Amino acid sequence: MVETSEDRVLGGRRISVVVHDAGGEDVVLFCHGFLGSSTGPQRAFVRAARRLAEHGVSSVRFDQYGSGGSAGEHEESSFTDWCATTAALLDAELERGRRVVLFGQSMGASAAIVVASWQRALQGLVAWVPDPNTDPLDVGPDDVLEEAGQLVRGRYWLEAREADVAACLRRVACPAYIVQGTGDALVDEANRHAIATAARDHHVVDT
Repeated sequence: MVETSEDRVLGGRRISVVVHDAGGEDVVLFCHGFLGSSTGPQRAFVRAARRLAEHGVSSVRFDQYGSGGSAGEHEESSFTDWCATTAALLDAELERGRRVVLFGQSMGASAAIVVASWQRALQGLVAWVPDPNTDPLDVGPDDVLEEAGQLVRGRYWLEAREADVAACLRRVACPAYIVQGTGDALVDEANRHAIATAARDHHVVDT
């Protein structure tokens, strides 16, 4: 397995990417959460990528704009950008003839669901505690909010709600495995219910 770090310019923005090349045609694209980075929670994505490589599966990890080693500030990011960046990296792997699975955590899982609803060539989807953001929002697009010490514009959450993640899940044609936590302090029961009821017969929802 060859592990390399590189910068790619997507949508005019520099995105930090780590590739774990196991030499095969199967690849997992990891999508980190709202306050996270390409390493994943407690470096879970790093450990998973290296374990997958032992079985001949390559991985791509990346930092969204304004996160980790990518350019920009978190305040400048938006959910629409998150989806566009994920889709661009996915398309790049598909154009190489790879078989791709998306693995997303938290808002990265929400973005992965949206992108999976666009791309029918996707082989599979793993969504780890996705938040469909069904709650009403009393915020303007340019309002600056603080989330656990991190600044973000209101447009991020407005765009996430407008994307209608639950409706996107109904359009995901590939097999999907969705993990939800019944004690999740960030994703409440109403949002977990929205995901569970949107899942189709070829989707598994685990709590």
